[in-house]
Amino acid sequence: MRLAVALLVLLSGAAAVGAGAAAGGAGAAAAPTYTITFQGGGSEHRVDHKLDVEDDGSCEAAEHVDVTAKVSWSTSWTQFRPATRSTVGARAKIDGSRVTGSLVKDACGLPLDEAPPGWVEQASCDDALVTSAGAHLSAATRRKSLVLSVAGPSFALPVSVKCPLNIRNDQLTAHEAVALKKLSALKRGQSVSIRIGTSAPGHGDLYAPTLDCSEPTKPYEGYRTEDHCRDHLSWSGTLKVTRAS
Repeated sequence: MRLAVALLVLLSGAAAVGAGAAAGGAGAAAAPTYTITFQGGGSEHRVDHKLDVEDDGSCEAAEHVDVTAKVSWSTSWTQFRPATRSTVGARAKIDGSRVTGSLVKDACGLPLDEAPPGWVEQASCDDALVTSAGAHLSAATRRKSLVLSVAGPSFALPVSVKCPLNIRNDQLTAHEAVALKKLSALKRGQSVSIRIGTSAPGHGDLYAPTLDCSEPTKPYEGYRTEDHCRDHLSWSGTLKVTRAS
């Protein structure tokens, strides 16, 4: 009789352990995953006029740059869980990202033969942009919110392009916080979509839509450089979190 009771207790304990393990496994399997989609597009326009001026104030040579870069990207990260904290890179689709513009070097409106030897030049560009790095995502949980930091791909001009422009990739970033309660309430296929960009900065976004890019030089050996440069950048996009499971 005692043996039967002991055996019954042993079997009951094993069943309880098995049920607990199954419940734990089911709970882990039920942890939701999300797909994060990051889309954006915009333009950067730079106008730069440089003049080489002599001591007497006369202009000897000038360089005129008028360049516009249009950027567009779309990328996503799958199987994302709110516990993720590491930075994750991803390839981005950049179709439609181009640079157009012109570069003109002349003699400040004077006859071109009065310019320094080898100075006169005229070039135009209409080329697809390339990327030197993919888009990035990092996440952290703070104060019951999931804080997402995203950065678009790093755009660059092909080496053959003569229209000078360093695209301000550091501006193609966004920081947004989503309440964990809101994420957990989503049903499969439902999304939270957030508008981002220079006209909708999030916490920590320090955008500079207009930049004074002038770089004048002091007099040197009878010459100085006057530089009048303005760079205008704007972009907009969406950051969407969709429950996948």
